[in-house]
Amino acid sequence: MFIELLGASGVKIQSGDAIILLAPASEKSEIRSSRMKADLVVLGNTKDAINVEPRAEKLFTVQAPGEFEVGGIFMYCLSNPPTGQPHSLLSRITVEGVTIAHLGGLAHQLTNNQLELFEGVDVLMIPVGGKDVLDAKAAKDIVEKIEPRVVIPMHFAQKELKTAYDDASKFFKEMGASPTAQERVKILKKDLPTDTLDMLYLKP
Repeated sequence: MFIELLGASGVKIQSGDAIILLAPASEKSEIRSSRMKADLVVLGNTKDAINVEPRAEKLFTVQAPGEFEVGGIFMYCLSNPPTGQPHSLLSRITVEGVTIAHLGGLAHQLTNNQLELFEGVDVLMIPVGGKDVLDAKAAKDIVEKIEPRVVIPMHFAQKELKTAYDDASKFFKEMGASPTAQERVKILKKDLPTDTLDMLYLKP
């Protein structure tokens, strides 16, 4: 599969012919992008206006917590925060045998129940920009608790955003890493590290 960032907490995953969008820009987003096409979309906010077209006959849309299965892709979505009106969805997705945690919009430490769902995932996508999401230090704390094989930071400084988020470099410094920036990455189950933690820097 291929993974690329769309800006803020937005992520595009391509697995074979299937396209999955996680927290893509809504119609009211600061990020201006052309209307995207997908087979499956998990909204960044349950109140977002969908700005995605179906790639084939139907678009499967997730906009509430729950357990879902679409075409061999398994998802479990939790409400953020755990009680009250959801601000965003925290998702665990299994694609091509790879487990992916997408913690879009998270601004606090995970509860024990949330940790149980995400602990030991293969790939962790985590916001790091501070302000209204996790900052570098808080993100590092969660990485150490989840113990993934690969970490992809997101929701950091970007010129299209009015909010002055911290640069991704602050998180990498906190983690003691200095990865080279790339536009997208290919993830295969057989290539996942077993004894080390890989830090990937994807630029939207």
